[in-house]
Amino acid sequence: MLEPQVRISTYDIVRPPTGYILDALVVTTYSASLDTILSLPAAMLVDTQGRTDRPAGTISAAELAALKRVCDRTVVFCQMGGIYPAQLVSPAIIEAEDMVREAIAPNGGSFHPKVWIVRFCHTEGKRDILRVAVMSRNLTADRSWDAGVIMEGTPGKSPQKPSDLGSLLRHLANSGPRPIDPKRRNMILTLAADSERVRWKAPTGKGHPEFHLIGDQQGRAWRQPASDRLAIISPFLTASAVSELSKTASSRALILSRADALTQCWPSVSDRFERQMVLSPPGGELGAPSAGLHAKALIWQKGSRMRVAIGSMNATRSAISGRNVEFMVSFECPAAAGFAEVDDLLMPKNLGTVVEDFEPPVTLETPPVTFDDRPARNAVIAAHLHMECVPCNDGWSLALVPGAVLDDDQLPLHSLRFRPVTLSQARASQCGQSLRFGKAAPFQGTLELSQITGFTAFEADGPDGPFAFVLNLEVRGVDEGERRTAALKSLLPNERSFAEFLRTMLGDFQSLENTDGGTGDGSGPTSWGSQGQSGLLEMLIRCAADEPTRLKSIVETFEALGEEQLAEVTTAEFRQLWAALLHSAKQQT
Repeated sequence: MLEPQVRISTYDIVRPPTGYILDALVVTTYSASLDTILSLPAAMLVDTQGRTDRPAGTISAAELAALKRVCDRTVVFCQMGGIYPAQLVSPAIIEAEDMVREAIAPNGGSFHPKVWIVRFCHTEGKRDILRVAVMSRNLTADRSWDAGVIMEGTPGKSPQKPSDLGSLLRHLANSGPRPIDPKRRNMILTLAADSERVRWKAPTGKGHPEFHLIGDQQGRAWRQPASDRLAIISPFLTASAVSELSKTASSRALILSRADALTQCWPSVSDRFERQMVLSPPGGELGAPSAGLHAKALIWQKGSRMRVAIGSMNATRSAISGRNVEFMVSFECPAAAGFAEVDDLLMPKNLGTVVEDFEPPVTLETPPVTFDDRPARNAVIAAHLHMECVPCNDGWSLALVPGAVLDDDQLPLHSLRFRPVTLSQARASQCGQSLRFGKAAPFQGTLELSQITGFTAFEADGPDGPFAFVLNLEVRGVDEGERRTAALKSLLPNERSFAEFLRTMLGDFQSLENTDGGTGDGSGPTSWGSQGQSGLLEMLIRCAADEPTRLKSIVETFEALGEEQLAEVTTAEFRQLWAALLHSAKQQT
């Protein structure tokens, strides 16, 4: 939890135990990057560590298959306007349009929880395993120092015991600007029920965990219990929140934050805490030299009892008041676990070797006010945009259509530009002037069908330079199935890429393990026949016998490609044997 020597990748969270496969995954995050979203499915299946070193706008055939294997069992919830754009994104991103759901905090703040809930099913029918990770980390490649707790448990047969984890999942299933599809909604609700029949195995030496959901409804704020001493770890601070939290403790302890946050709130933190500290790892050992503090935790002591809470909540007014949606987990920490008192936080095995005392400059200068682009983002969100598509002679034309007038008070929005994320930044079209009058903004030029996606990048010129974000918009005027088929055809142009795709769909992840950032569309000999274990036909036969649901997905892929495209990426022998396999499978059902 707060032991800097223990490291874990977020991708380790989704790796199944031996004998299990991933059955369901729900991720909540404030921000998410498109590159990380696309790398997550492959990391679920093999140890790719979320590699994103491929050329911009490309994805391997194996990675596409990984995406198709897991996307219908995965949901990522993030703050609306909290998706980071990439330089260029593959047409495969269409597979993630239903997987990524934008959320809005009901009390006017930010959707800020960082929780991963995973269900693993045993391949031979043993009981499911649930895993939950409560963290401070977003779904991005940020190198900051975060903290988190990972726990597992097996759902029992006893009646559900309501918990804030179940409440969070039910909140996700029943909220959002657009309804979630029935299959994913049912998956989330069954996860909620399962999570409330689990006795979670707490980290070694910690007591029974207690979950804390904040901000999902009016009045649901953080209630800090009275204590003798209190420590705060938070990268962001507001003076009012620090004062409110510190009032719950009868004596001052310590606060760990960033230098700029401590400087801004110095009168409050200097009066209320014995020690003010910043992260200072020796030799940058926590990661990149620029890695900063992003962990959030509260540690408090009452008599001989110690308790730690870890999660998403900063020591800010929006977070503790319930304006934001936040999530924390807390534990009793017996003395045997290394926490006899708050000051043990500074022992070498905890944080003692990676922090140092902080003193602000002698003359406290007013720090420069950085531009806050959130009001501008919110104004774009409030315009209720969608993408309208119309076929034309040389492709498709697009227009960004508002459901409301863009707020003219947001100064940077006169320079607002937009583009589908499958196109480069140079292709972006102006839209600010049209939207401010409630008119559709046409996209300059035409697109291929495979390039059309709801993920739309916006960019505007702020006083400190350009700022950018992505919205997952509704696409109208073109069938989603047609877009998926077009993307699939563009990504599987030849025999080798199709064979790589099919192997991964069938569960042979060798291509994922060997992925080198290429596009997966090279040429070379491909084994379609019965040469040992690599023979795709043998794998298809096993799939037909053991995984009829997986076979159905493959059949749908073949049908989407169509006979003409299928003839370009497979041999006549393979197609003949494939037809025989389908005929046999139909006769057995």
